[in-house]
Amino acid sequence: MAAPLPNHPNLRGNYGPINFEASYSDLVIEGTVPADLCGSLYRIGPNPKFVEGTYHWFFGAGMVHAFHIENGRVDYLNRWMRTPKFEKEVELGRGLNLEININQETGQIESNRRNGVANTHILAHGEHLVALEEGSHPFSVDPKSLTSEGYGRYGDGIKGAMTAHPKIDPLTGELHGFGYMTDHFGSNTMTYHVIDKLGRTLRSDVFEAPYAGMVHDFVITRDYVLFPIFPLTCDMSRIAKFGFPFAFDSSAGAFIGVLERGAPVSKIRWLEAPVCYVYHYLNAWNEGGRVTFDSIDFPMAPNFPTVEGNLPAHADAQGKLTRWTVDVNTGAIDREQTLGVASEFPRIDDRFAASRHRHGYIAAASQRSKGDGGLFHEITHIDYDSGNIRSWDAGFGNAVSEPVFVEKSGEAKEGEGWLLATLFDSQTVTSSLVILDAQAVEEGPVARAKLDHRIPYGFHGSWRQGR
Repeated sequence: MAAPLPNHPNLRGNYGPINFEASYSDLVIEGTVPADLCGSLYRIGPNPKFVEGTYHWFFGAGMVHAFHIENGRVDYLNRWMRTPKFEKEVELGRGLNLEININQETGQIESNRRNGVANTHILAHGEHLVALEEGSHPFSVDPKSLTSEGYGRYGDGIKGAMTAHPKIDPLTGELHGFGYMTDHFGSNTMTYHVIDKLGRTLRSDVFEAPYAGMVHDFVITRDYVLFPIFPLTCDMSRIAKFGFPFAFDSSAGAFIGVLERGAPVSKIRWLEAPVCYVYHYLNAWNEGGRVTFDSIDFPMAPNFPTVEGNLPAHADAQGKLTRWTVDVNTGAIDREQTLGVASEFPRIDDRFAASRHRHGYIAAASQRSKGDGGLFHEITHIDYDSGNIRSWDAGFGNAVSEPVFVEKSGEAKEGEGWLLATLFDSQTVTSSLVILDAQAVEEGPVARAKLDHRIPYGFHGSWRQGR
């Protein structure tokens, strides 16, 4: 029998889960859905049905929300990701901790890579749709029904986990991914994966990072793969001190691993970098040995303590859009803030991944106060060529998700397309899908597909073209 959830800030309000799966046909639309928009928007996030012991937002069971769009009509459905862990919880009627094994020879903690929560990103690659999270293999999902299909159908045989932010090269169609703490929990080993459009693993190579840390994202260019390592370090002795092994330790330094594409991982070179924390990158490109990338830089890792056990001050928990330039030959690094408001969840026109981009899109908050739950109320377009910054404000107290770009056609120029996001309305306590013209975001949604319930705050999503 399911018990009431604990009184926890990430289990209250719109952080709290919904306890149902639903399907809606032909949502009520305000405005007009673009006639050329045909495909599916997927969103994913934590939605625990059961909680056991101490809770952290990052570890709730995943639920996918899909908006299927065709001929101006929008259908919706949501489904839990039925991983073995979730299925066992349903059977028992209570929450379970993540499954770990103790290696009898080494005494090290080894995670079960196929018993995770599948809650952080959902990504279409080739004919596959996969749910991803930090510690597990990709989890396959049926694109239309959202039926859980399980582990091993995609990227079978990869070493260790694949985190939530692989990159798809639009020229080759290959997916580049990575994992960390590959050998065992708390180890400094990482893995670099390459998977083809058919879901077959082309390489999965293990290497050593400067230290064990949480590495959420990375970047690729036409010629390089970069593994930025920031000091959200892992130390098992911290569990006794403040109940969690991860903490921000600025004394550990920061590093960027540089690998030429196609080279063996033994050729990775580590460059010293400015200390900060980055969850997400917008994109990267290179001109010879000069690599440029855009990221959301935090002074410290938000949602995690320092090594002294203190949470970051409010100002230190605000990320700002920043441009980095890295000379991979000399190790020289420059960075410059490009947007002075709290931001997260950066996206581009994915056809320009690994190449120089002009346009970027982001969830932003020009108003931010303590106790606001870290919400973003604006969708912002940054034109790096003109310097123009334009925003649509959904209203302080409301919340927008990560904006996903969809091109108007295969021949459309960069930035000619639509931005799709979910919107939580704090007054009606319901959510909707909003569609904005990416070239005129300040004009607000051209269409809004309205739900009768809310979509809890989540993480990431993607678009899948076609029926």
